[in-house]
Order: sequence, then structure tokens, then C-alpha cells
Amino acid sequence: MSPFKSKILFIVFIISFLSSTVTAENINLENLKSDDTYVYSYFNKFLDDYDTTINKMIQNNITYINDSKSSFEKTAYLNSEINVYEEYGMNTPAKSVIPHFYNFSKNLEDLSGLCQEFNKNLELNTTSSKYFAKLIGADIVEKIHLMKSNLHDIKDTSELKKDDKTLIFDTLDVEKSLDYLELKFSKNIENMRNVTPSSNLTIFISPKNPLIYENTTIYGTGLNGNGKIIMTGPENITENIYLKNNHYSTQYLFKKSGIYTLKLTQYGRESEAIDVNISKIPTKIISESYFEFLVFKENNISGKVIDFYGNSINSGDILFENENLNLKNGTFNMSLYSDYEKIENYTLKFSESEKYLSSEKNIEINFSKPLLNIQIYSEIGKINKNEPLTITGTYENGPNLNLDLWVDNNSIENFNSKGTFKKEIFFERPGNYEVFVTFNGNEYYDFSKSNILMINVADDDNSINLFAASISKAYEINWKILILILLIIAFGIKFSDLYNIFKNKTQEKTVKKYPDNILPKSSEKSAVIEKTVLLEYQELYNKIMKKYNISVELTPNELLKYLKKINPKIYYDLKIITKIHEKAVYGKEKLDSNTLKYFHDLIKRVLENL
Repeated sequence: MSPFKSKILFIVFIISFLSSTVTAENINLENLKSDDTYVYSYFNKFLDDYDTTINKMIQNNITYINDSKSSFEKTAYLNSEINVYEEYGMNTPAKSVIPHFYNFSKNLEDLSGLCQEFNKNLELNTTSSKYFAKLIGADIVEKIHLMKSNLHDIKDTSELKKDDKTLIFDTLDVEKSLDYLELKFSKNIENMRNVTPSSNLTIFISPKNPLIYENTTIYGTGLNGNGKIIMTGPENITENIYLKNNHYSTQYLFKKSGIYTLKLTQYGRESEAIDVNISKIPTKIISESYFEFLVFKENNISGKVIDFYGNSINSGDILFENENLNLKNGTFNMSLYSDYEKIENYTLKFSESEKYLSSEKNIEINFSKPLLNIQIYSEIGKINKNEPLTITGTYENGPNLNLDLWVDNNSIENFNSKGTFKKEIFFERPGNYEVFVTFNGNEYYDFSKSNILMINVADDDNSINLFAASISKAYEINWKILILILLIIAFGIKFSDLYNIFKNKTQEKTVKKYPDNILPKSSEKSAVIEKTVLLEYQELYNKIMKKYNISVELTPNELLKYLKKINPKIYYDLKIITKIHEKAVYGKEKLDSNTLKYFHDLIKRVLENL
């Protein structure tokens, strides 16, 4: 091999090294990892709420009742929503966390009820009430031990990640508050060790006004031996009990709602009666609040109805307009159609039943025209001035439509097309240009814009200047360029020879590395992987949530609706992104390379406008 050729090959290697270094900065979407910090932060707020509630119990601030109930309702409904959305292919890292928080929230609500009963018995300040406070105090300590076990489960959760770091929940503050609460009740129990109940006939129930099918405790005092609890109301019931150490306690579930009167009878005597209001179980309808549907297409809405405990309700009806929808396995489905654009608000109603209370859900439906998926490409992305550039384009279904061809913000041609088209463009001046095609819309399609091609137009009259500009533009002037210049000087190669090598190498790299301007060869096309779209959308979703400080987790369509009001500039691009995301992730559709490229381009543009 001649010395000249060896020098040329070495410089080609250097140029290849420089090119690969630049392109390596591009993100490989396949290797993107989802960031779980949002889920982590969301559940960390629950820990703060738990600590606040427990401290209110320590201070005997009665608002802990509502706080604990609210925490449990949130986790119960969230648990159900995660399960429902999982059925539709919407997975979330919250699924690995919610069971432990659900268990703690449920036990916190139970603890709240026990603390309330304990304090009520102390306030009565009778021998019997103090005795029952002592028994309830022991139940409280046992419940606290169980909740500490729940906290260990929360702390041991290792599924949430940020990059290679595992996100660990800090439960120390909640544990310390539970320790203090346990110490408080342990001392109270110790102070009441010599208390014994009287033989007076009494009857109590905890919780005082329970739901049907909720665990209740009926307890009281009386003489040692047999006794009967008489319950009258929607059902007439007699429970046989046995008293030891002048007290009794029994578990009971009410199966019908209404007001019951309870009393204890023993040896011909009876206690004072108490009235108990047994309520039906609250319900909630789970579905998205906002739907965006296409006109001239049959669309479906589905959802689920759950009860207060997060269980599916498997029977009953949903009233929608004048239609009754039967629940099947806890879910409902309905079809909607419109032949024109409109936004409608509806109310879904779950009818009250013998067991369940009614509930409502307001939803908004936006019927809109679809976007025309216009895709354009060229075989090259870099030309000299006054050379023709051929733009090829396609759109789905192939209707005869009138389109506009744009260079930057100037419309240069209005033309008709039947689904495919080719257009030649000449550039008189060097520079970088954006080329795209638009459609103004009709009764079937909304205003639509194609992907954008970035075209670099060179000035072929000045090769040396072009070379220098290319180096500066593509790689920036850095130490690697200085090395290249030193090599040129050291080996004595003509600058014009080096430019020709560089030009050929750069064009080769441009064809292979810059899909914005290229029609890929069929052998280079890869199957669109659902994970690619999902991860890239998650990255965009997290950045938008952080940008606008949104603390409530939103579905893709709810986020779209939110942004329409606060940032219309990115709304229409995000609308298309969401539709492609739904096709790939929920619809399991295989996207072609043009659609996937369009998806990447739109996400890049949205990020630039955030």
C-alpha cells in the first residue's frame, strides 16, 4: 500500500471516529428507563398524611377520624383504578406499591375507630367503661404492632427506580409516632390493671353506625352466665352470648340497612336500649373523565363500579342518558357515534340497590375530525444550491385532496393529490430549510401538517468554505478538529483531496444517520416495538408534569385536555402523539417506520416548546 493511501485511510478513520462520537449523543430509545420518581413522590405524601393523623391521635384531636377515613378511601379507590387500567394495558409502577399502602391505610382507619371508642369509655368514667377502655387499649397495641409490620413492607419495596438507584421510602417518622402512641396506651392499660366491670346490664356497639357487611363488635356488662342480645329493625335477630368476669363481646355483620334497636336481656332483666343506623355501602364509578373520539366512527366507553372497600360490584345498572347498561363482572360498556364535531357533557349514574348507595360520574366527550397522516421524505438531506430536490409524500386512504407545499413559513405551491405525490424544489441560496406539507381540512379531516424535513443547502462555488462550515456545523470546533488539522500538516495531503474524501464520507454518514431526511431502505426497517413508544411517551409525560407542577396523576387524555387550556401551542402536536401512543400501547397496532419517525419528530418539537 502506498504511503499516500495509508495516510488517506488513517484520516478516514479519524473522520469516522469524529462522526460516531457525535451521533452517539443521540438517545437510544430502546435503552430508555422509565423514571419512577413521580410515583415515589406521590406515595411519600401518604406517609406524611399518616404521620399527621397519628400525631392527632396522640394529641386526642378528633379530626383524626376524617383524616384516616380519607386516606383509606384514596388508597382503596386508587388500588381499584390501577387494576381497572391494567385490564386496558395501562401499567404503572404504582401497582407494586399500592398493596402495602392499602393495608396500612385500612389498619389506620381501624385504629382510628378504636382510639375513638377508647376515649369515649374514658369520658364515661364508670367502672365498667374504664374496664372496656382497658380491653380496647389492648386491641390498640395489637393493631399498632400490625401497622409496624405494614411499614416494614413499605420500606422493603424495591421496585421503584431512578436510573440504577432504588427509591426507598423513609418510614422512620411514622414508626416513631406509632412508638409514642403505643407507649401512651400501654401506660393507660397499666394504670387500669385493677379495674373490674360492674354487673349492671349494658350494651354498646363499635363502630357506632357501621355499614352493612362491616365487622362490628357488640359488647357490654352483666351477670356471669348466659344472656341474649335482642335486635329489632329491618331484621329481627336474637344472638345468644355467654358472660365471663361480668362482661361480653361478640362480632356481628348486619346484612340489611336501616335503624336497629339493640338491648341485652338476662334473667328476666334488660339493659337500656341503643339505636344503631346501618348504612348501605358507598360506591364509585371508575372511568376516564375525558374522551376524545373521531366522527364517523363507532366509539366505546367502558368503566367499572367499585364499593367503599375497593371490591367490584357485579350486579346493577348504569344509567346513561335514557339507556340502562348492565354491569357484567363489575364493568360496563357503551357505544357512541357522531357524524359532526361537538363537545358533550354526560353523567353516568349507578342506581341504588338494596346493598349499595348510588354514585355519579361526570364525563366530557369531544367528537373531532381525524388528522390526515401526511408523510414526506427525500432520498437526500443535503444538496447544492440550484440543484433539484425531489420530495415524495403519501397519506392514508388516498382521497383526492388539495395540499400546500411549504418551505420554512412560505407556501410555494398548492396542488391536488390522490394519496401519493412527488414535487421538485430548487433552492437559490445556501442555508438550512424546513420543508413540510399541510392540508386545510374538510368535513372528514381536520387541519393537518406533515412531518418536517430539514434540508441543508450548500454553496458549491466555494469548496474550502463549505468544508470548514461543515466541520463547524456538524461537529463544532474542538480538540478533535485540531488533531485533524495537525494530521493534514504532518502528512502533507492536499486540502482539496481531503475535502473530497470528507464530502463523500459526510454524505455517507448523512444517508445512514439522519432519518429526518431519508427514505430508509426496506432492509433497514425494523419492527416498531411497543416499548419504544411507551418509554418515549413516559419521558415526555414526566417532563410535562414536572414543567407545570401537576401533582395529580393524569391519564394521557386528561393531560391533553389540561394542556389545551394552558399551552395551546403544543396541544395539537401532543394530540397526535397521544393518538399514536394509544394505537401502539393500547391498540397493540404495529406502526410503520414513517409513523414512528413522525412520533419522534413531534415529541422533539413539543419538548422544544415546553
